[in-house]
Amino acid sequence: MRRLAPLVAAALLAGCNGGDEESTPATTATQTVTVRESTPAETAPAPDRAGSLSEAVRRVLPSVVNVQTTSFGGGKGEASGVILQRDGLILTNNHVVEGSTGISISFNDDLHTKPLDGTVIGTAPERDLAVIRVEASDLVPVELARSSALRLGDVVIAIGFPAGLGGPTVTSGIVSGLDRTIDGPNGDLTGLLQTDAAINPGNSGGPLVDRSGRLVGINTAGIRNADTENIGFAIAIDEALPVIARISDAPPATEAWLGIAFSSVDSESAAVQLGLDSSTRGAAVTVVYPGGPGDKADMAVGDVIIAADDVPIRNASGLARLIAQRKVGDELDLELIDSRGPRLVTVKVARRTPGGALP
Repeated sequence: MRRLAPLVAAALLAGCNGGDEESTPATTATQTVTVRESTPAETAPAPDRAGSLSEAVRRVLPSVVNVQTTSFGGGKGEASGVILQRDGLILTNNHVVEGSTGISISFNDDLHTKPLDGTVIGTAPERDLAVIRVEASDLVPVELARSSALRLGDVVIAIGFPAGLGGPTVTSGIVSGLDRTIDGPNGDLTGLLQTDAAINPGNSGGPLVDRSGRLVGINTAGIRNADTENIGFAIAIDEALPVIARISDAPPATEAWLGIAFSSVDSESAAVQLGLDSSTRGAAVTVVYPGGPGDKADMAVGDVIIAADDVPIRNASGLARLIAQRKVGDELDLELIDSRGPRLVTVKVARRTPGGALP
């Protein structure tokens, strides 16, 4: 079993088909060569791209977005997403938005030339999926295909965003494996598509499409070590759709919520930046929602949760898993630390509604 490789930005090359026109070698030294005037470029026939990979990319590109995130302490990330609905619903990976304090979405259509702010309306960490909403009503949704109909060897295309390159890039390959399982940040990810289309940092959350430009998967991980080459994974869209419906349309009424957003403190530099000992690990509070459980418990931005109900917290994912095990109305004892020292608070778990607002 391979471990999920972290994805932050991508560097992809466009796949294409083509070839040089066959040339005829000279047969004798006295062969007559006829020189004719070149055909002007503007009158030359355009390449026949019917059914080509470039045509598939042209169709899907307006549905592909660049997801840029900021996190506590000013950290920045860049990844990808795909538009699901005209009214602003966008799909990406949970690990793209986890711990973010701000999300900006850039588009590839002709209508939206400026980025829009995004809001996470639901996540499924165990499936590495997240749904974002932007304020728009005229987006171009991706066309869906049945990933269950894929066969080994079918051609697929991955689209994503490399850091700082200023635009989308493309790789192509085939379906290399079906129903794969890998070790993800929140447990095993199952039912994945395997492909040799390059899945690099920055492809996270972006589309894997068939050669008609229809969505078959959400790119999520690539294995990169000295012993492997061209092994990438995508969440099959058939597996993702029920999860998307649950987290976007009808989040469970019993979903536990502390009324805060938080980000990982999982390195010496992150701890020192908060004025804490370099060995400190936990989940830093990045937002306290007014009137929420955290606000009522006098939690503040900059607090680092290092334990919950006597369970050590090492990062944001650890806290999220623990909260998910609680029910609405439960009380959670949190051990906090900031630059002034440690303290204990008790938070009463509330029900979270779409967008994070209290009912």
